[in-house]
Amino acid sequence: MLLIQTTSPQPTKNRCHATIPLSDMLPGEQGRVVELSGGRGFLGRMASLGFTPGVAISLVQNCGHGPLIACVRGARVALGRQEAKKTFVQIIES
Repeated sequence: MLLIQTTSPQPTKNRCHATIPLSDMLPGEQGRVVELSGGRGFLGRMASLGFTPGVAISLVQNCGHGPLIACVRGARVALGRQEAKKTFVQIIES
């Protein structure tokens, strides 16, 4: 049996200031990049896209599978799920 979740959970108050992978952020949430966990190639790619420690980001789209879309430095960037799992962010209140 295949179950498909049609609604995403609402953000809760205890998520504020929590450090989570970017892939676990909910659409509309805002945060700051705190850590990038990967090799030299990954770090170079993420830096060229604008993802550096301390930068503010907001999540535009996260369907739970496939790529997600984040807004960083005024640009919308599509990231693969594995890239998002290696990017850790701290949730901030909006």
